[in-house]
Amino acid sequence: MNAVFLRLLNMSIAASWLIIAVIVLRLLLKRAPKWLPCTLWAIVAVRLICPFSFESSFSLIPSAETISPYTVQYAQRPEIDSGVTFINNTLNPVISESFAPAPAASVNPLYVWMYIASIVWVIGVICLLGYALVSFLRIRYKVREAMPLRDNIWICDAVNSPFILGLVRPRIYLSSSTDEEQMDYILVHEQAHLKRRDHWWKPLGYMLLAVYWFNPLVWAAYILLCRDIEIACDEKAIKDMDILQKKSYSNALVSCSVQRRMIVACPLAFGEVGVRERVKIVLNYRKPAFWVVMAAIAACVLVAVCFLTDPRNDTFDIKIVIPAGGEGPVYYSEEEISPNRNKITLSSGKGLGDTSVVLKPTEVSEENAYDEPAYMTPRLPIKMNAEKGGWFRIGVNMSNPTEEDIVVYVRVKGVEVRIADPAVSADVNTSDDTEPSSEESIPTSESDTPPDPEKIWDADTAIRAAILEKNIPSYESDYDFACSDFVTLATMSATPLAGDTTHTITYYGWALYQQCKITQAGIEDVRGTHIPVALTFDLNENGYTLKEYWEPRSGSYNIPDIRDKFPADVAEDGTDSQKFIMQQVQSCYKQAIQFSGLDTDAVIGNLLDTICSDPKASSDPQDYIDAHSIEYRELLFYGEYTLRYCFDRFDHGNETGLNGKIMAIVCEELLQTKGMGPADAGTAETGQFWYDTLLAHASNLIQPYLEYQGYWAQ
Repeated sequence: MNAVFLRLLNMSIAASWLIIAVIVLRLLLKRAPKWLPCTLWAIVAVRLICPFSFESSFSLIPSAETISPYTVQYAQRPEIDSGVTFINNTLNPVISESFAPAPAASVNPLYVWMYIASIVWVIGVICLLGYALVSFLRIRYKVREAMPLRDNIWICDAVNSPFILGLVRPRIYLSSSTDEEQMDYILVHEQAHLKRRDHWWKPLGYMLLAVYWFNPLVWAAYILLCRDIEIACDEKAIKDMDILQKKSYSNALVSCSVQRRMIVACPLAFGEVGVRERVKIVLNYRKPAFWVVMAAIAACVLVAVCFLTDPRNDTFDIKIVIPAGGEGPVYYSEEEISPNRNKITLSSGKGLGDTSVVLKPTEVSEENAYDEPAYMTPRLPIKMNAEKGGWFRIGVNMSNPTEEDIVVYVRVKGVEVRIADPAVSADVNTSDDTEPSSEESIPTSESDTPPDPEKIWDADTAIRAAILEKNIPSYESDYDFACSDFVTLATMSATPLAGDTTHTITYYGWALYQQCKITQAGIEDVRGTHIPVALTFDLNENGYTLKEYWEPRSGSYNIPDIRDKFPADVAEDGTDSQKFIMQQVQSCYKQAIQFSGLDTDAVIGNLLDTICSDPKASSDPQDYIDAHSIEYRELLFYGEYTLRYCFDRFDHGNETGLNGKIMAIVCEELLQTKGMGPADAGTAETGQFWYDTLLAHASNLIQPYLEYQGYWAQ
């Protein structure tokens, strides 16, 4: 049911753009034949009914699939793709924050909400269809004693206004008190309904309303459809009448008008809706000129071409591999792109943060076929000029100090894609080692010339270097290792002036600096600072250059300074010193461990033994943790190393004692799964039971930390 509702939701969003276009056209084409709006609503019906469509470069639908099934079920940062940048930038941060899945959750929260919405949708459909059925049965009951007059015309004492009822064998019902002078005009109108098959179109419109009841634009479309059906029928009925007959027809309209409390699906009453407007149109009716009719037909064709077709799929996630140990500065994609126009739109995809992006031509005909490199930040798309029909590879400015390849993606819109020809692009997926041209703002180096160590091309490296340079004392201090960590809350980029290749970027966030002594007993903090900062860099051909290192004043000035300096949406996070401190300390501990090669298993084992040493009289693990809060906090600081140690012990089994309970509690806190899964360390019988339960229901949380991988090969 989720899949059906999601499909209908995307179809509804696509049709909404068509409904808006039809509403606008109704206002612009008032002199057009009155059948035109009905034809346009028929196009809307096709869009709502047809589950598929053809792609076209003429399509004005921004996106055929605003919400993808992948986003609903699996995305770690759920986002929509409305096709409109402003809407995406406004809604996606809220959606990502509100519906991001928890680490231990087995089901994406957006999937749960979509399931609830689908149930509500089914209830709504049943209610609307039930209302239509009850209305139909009530009217059938009301006319049960009707008498035939002639052909399909019936008279009944119980009706107040003439109408048509029935789909296969429709009947015209007249009130027995109908004036004979008005009857001919009433019958002309009702028979015009039958010729136009309105007794089919209106129920079809109501059925679509019942299915898409959650879309307010579909309600607006149905209300306008009912009005346009009557006006078009009036036009058909009076097209050959003189002015006196039109006046008599208008009098019949007024006398038969009925105030209806709700719109119903079946009846087509003579004076059903908009009587005042209809009378005005009838009295002022003039046969449309030939050119107006042709313009109306052209409008229908244009709307069908532009809104019944889907936009071409010209958005692609281009994969770029940054090799292990890669020092850049630029790495290129294996695929090549070809712009459909002279401009392309790029944005950061999965795994990509702040970076510079460059186009490398492989097959172009113009001398200046592409734009200069540009700076790109997440959630802020950029546009670059490139030769239409030319072929390019996309490069990003990154390094990779790790021992594993890093895969990142650049999302490109307005292009075609092909795999690069190895014969043409011999340096596929490697850093650019050609000599820099005068147009490039990202320099490259000769293969035998190492990059300048003073030029930092990675934002994270530049930030950490700035924090270290700011805090490392000029005097000698008794410590073994200094480390830093930074949590980015927001970034702001200043657009350079014309001709200027320098980008100014400011990073707002929490900076942690720590000095450590490292012994066999573990890591000891010597001194450090944790403070919100704003770091401003210039990015040009020399890499990242620190321009300003801002810190708030202390005392009563601290919070006002932060709120004045930081963007309003992150200012509160800038005043919360505890929100990020744990993850930052864990990052610094990890750096110290990698620097020193510390035997963390021995350290963590000693910490657990110390915690379990007393108070021996208690059987409550929390009493032991409270008595050794410093040692317990150290276990948290070791982060993933603590998880590896504990999971390895659990994996070998029989952790049914106090150690097992304490290990379960610390692992649960590190995984942030308390109250979110089938196991709860605080209430589990043993630590081993907690682990086994978590392994059975959320093995993906445990697997990355297990050193004994043989279990997963079985």
